[in-house]
Amino acid sequence: MQIVNLTIGMVLLAALAMLVQNYLFKKVSVNYISFALGMLITLVPTFNFSFNPEFFMGIIIAPLLFFEGQQNRIYSIARSWHSIISITVIMIIIATAVGTLGLKWLFGLSFPVSLILAAISTPTDATATESVIHGLKIPAGVSKYLKNESLFNDASGIILLNMGVSWYTFKHLEVWHTFIDFLYSAGGGIILGLVFSFVLILLRQKIMRLSGYFSNENFTTMTPIVVIYILTPILLYYLAEHIHVSGIIAVVVAGLAHNAEFERSKLTDVYNIYNDFQISHILSEILNSVVFIGLGTNIVLATRGNLLPNRIDLAIEVGVFLYVVNILVRYIYSYLVLKLGNKDAWIFSLGGIHGAVTYALAYTLDNTLVSVNNFHLVLFSEATLILLSMIVPTFLFRFILPKDKPDIEKKKVIDQVKEEMVNYALAELDKIYLPKKFRKQLIFDLHAQINETSIEDFLRELKKSIKQPELTPEEHEFRDEIYRYAFRLERNYLGQIAQKEQEYRSGFLTLYREILLAEVLYLHSEEE
Repeated sequence: MQIVNLTIGMVLLAALAMLVQNYLFKKVSVNYISFALGMLITLVPTFNFSFNPEFFMGIIIAPLLFFEGQQNRIYSIARSWHSIISITVIMIIIATAVGTLGLKWLFGLSFPVSLILAAISTPTDATATESVIHGLKIPAGVSKYLKNESLFNDASGIILLNMGVSWYTFKHLEVWHTFIDFLYSAGGGIILGLVFSFVLILLRQKIMRLSGYFSNENFTTMTPIVVIYILTPILLYYLAEHIHVSGIIAVVVAGLAHNAEFERSKLTDVYNIYNDFQISHILSEILNSVVFIGLGTNIVLATRGNLLPNRIDLAIEVGVFLYVVNILVRYIYSYLVLKLGNKDAWIFSLGGIHGAVTYALAYTLDNTLVSVNNFHLVLFSEATLILLSMIVPTFLFRFILPKDKPDIEKKKVIDQVKEEMVNYALAELDKIYLPKKFRKQLIFDLHAQINETSIEDFLRELKKSIKQPELTPEEHEFRDEIYRYAFRLERNYLGQIAQKEQEYRSGFLTLYREILLAEVLYLHSEEE
């Protein structure tokens, strides 16, 4: 029951964060607002939060990575495999080695504890990076490196962490065993992700061809497939972890495979493909927000008495050191190996933001033989690292990166065009004959497109709708034709404007899709 209550509470807080960002702080990333809400919720006296890293990784992180992988093409990833291995394996090993030796030399920590701390500090978080660069333009090449890194480097961090825990527990370092374990984990994750997703894709394609599900009467047969789609990353992650291969890599690979399927199924299964995109978009937004709510909550809880290390100053110094090491290693590696320019190398270095995955890995130590003092040291040190990785680039990027066109400015332009589009359609409709009751309804609906209807207007129309008798088939057909004509007028107007205003083309395309969707939804509801 506690998990259910916690899940409901997190989702409600995520929705609240989105509302606050949309209406009060549009220039601030919603993830920062979620982070602040997560910190504030811990002040509630009755708040009881117990962090479960396995639940967090399987239910939240795995779907996020699956949806993130789904936005990338296998071809692009395959062409980048050299750089992916370079930054997710070689660079991670170098950063971990430097961090381990530095912690041993400067702070006198044991080698196993130093390795554990260094390994946990390596995974980066794509959602955290997006929060930091909110409203700014990042070079395309650097953005590609950061995104590919965040998709695959978790596995390296987990393997190195396991090596550190094994060293701590059994008092000897097993490098060869770790290397074999990495090959098995990464290779097994790739194979499992491909096989698992291939079976699901064949199942989906077979059902689609046998049931003729595009028709309305068979549309409900796709409900189980949609459920399977939602559960795919969760089931795949836990299956992978059960057979001791990388669940992270498995869900990312599955996401890539689903992207390939969607590319060749858009017209075969329009309804279901659109639903999948909408579902993944909505779930991604919610899960992103939940990640930062949990992160804010955990960082505050780490500052409370029962989780504080014996030496807070040492934990803070360790966190600062690990952050500096990661920054320097990333800069030098990207400059010398990836051949990035000086500025791009610094952007790549600072853009490797640490977030929820780092903290989840730190919490996994609670179930190992690591001592309580060392566990608290790890938690507080990694919390310091996370905060620095978010605060420092948030400040520095304002001076390094150029500003993107503000979302608010884009919205104003699109809203203005939308209003002109509706007015154009209304003016053209005035030139043709329309029965009075249809004209009034159409005017209300078109004004509703641009949010020019009040609650009083809505209640008045609602009252009319309740009292209005059922239309005859001829009246239904006539009204459908009117709305089709109105939507066609809007699309034509938008097409003319979009050719002139290339700067806002993406916004116009979104508006164009919105009109198409309005027509589909309206006509579909009429058929019902």
